[in-house]
Amino acid sequence: MVTPALVVRDSQGKERRLGKRLERGGEGEIFALRERPDVIVKWYYPEVLDRRGEELHRKVEAMRILRDAHMTRDVCWPLIRVFDEHHRWIGFAMYRARGVKMSFLAHALLYQRYFPGLDRRRIVGYLIRFVEIVQQLHEAGVCIGDYNLNNVFCVPSSDQVTLIDCDSYQLRLDGTFYPCPVGSPDMTPKEHQGVSFRHTIRTPRSEAFSLAIVLFKCLMLGRHPYDIVGGDDPVRNLRRGNFAYGRGQRDVPQGVWYELWQALPDTLRDMFVTTFTVGADAPIQRSTLPQWHAALSDYREALAAGKQVTYLATPGRPQRSKVLHAR
Repeated sequence: MVTPALVVRDSQGKERRLGKRLERGGEGEIFALRERPDVIVKWYYPEVLDRRGEELHRKVEAMRILRDAHMTRDVCWPLIRVFDEHHRWIGFAMYRARGVKMSFLAHALLYQRYFPGLDRRRIVGYLIRFVEIVQQLHEAGVCIGDYNLNNVFCVPSSDQVTLIDCDSYQLRLDGTFYPCPVGSPDMTPKEHQGVSFRHTIRTPRSEAFSLAIVLFKCLMLGRHPYDIVGGDDPVRNLRRGNFAYGRGQRDVPQGVWYELWQALPDTLRDMFVTTFTVGADAPIQRSTLPQWHAALSDYREALAAGKQVTYLATPGRPQRSKVLHAR
């Protein structure tokens, strides 16, 4: 366990006072910076530094080089190196994300508490911005790798989206490959299942699969695309391409989930079906990020024009007597 001093130092040796601890993660702790409320510090655990300190330092430095040319405030990228009182590298400073975790948005009940007044227009706005940020990363040769809705923040009063925990991302710089060593099996495409994430090379096609799961979970208020088929867990269904909402839709959960699915435009539903069935085995069949961006943008325009329903069916809300596709 880290017991930090109240003071750390930047690369010029200037002292910086830490505020309260904000969060504990798998590799380190996050602290507020007292004189800069918009900046936070990640301090790696001593055992992590002993085991992987040099490797982490090299990767963070590579990320800092990339930041100057490619990154914006929408990605909490490493900004400044941080050292302890003995001038040993211990982590980095980055901008602080605003908003609420996307995992609260993609939840059938919590969204009502954290995103009051949320409707389909706002959800689609967040997803369009999320796709744009991932596209920006891909253009810089960076892959997220570890898709986690807790690492995406959305501002309830706007369409602003910010990505955090970026030091795990996969990148390549000056011939050196820096893998993403972590991930979640239920967010990982079939071709990367059963392989150590440290030896996995993510690609735009594999990223598109994980991104599609994020889009589905948000539009379906937390439902995983591979839930509820034959009693198997999502990972087994993912490996088989066993998508309950596929053509025929015999296994679509009834009630609110059926209503949420049917309210989506045909284009989006077809893209999900293709990506999660044939696309599970054939990466080239998966919808690409530009295709998702175009389809979501069309959906937002239809919602704004009143051509698609904007309300969100939720558990506990009286069900409509029929499925609505438009007003």
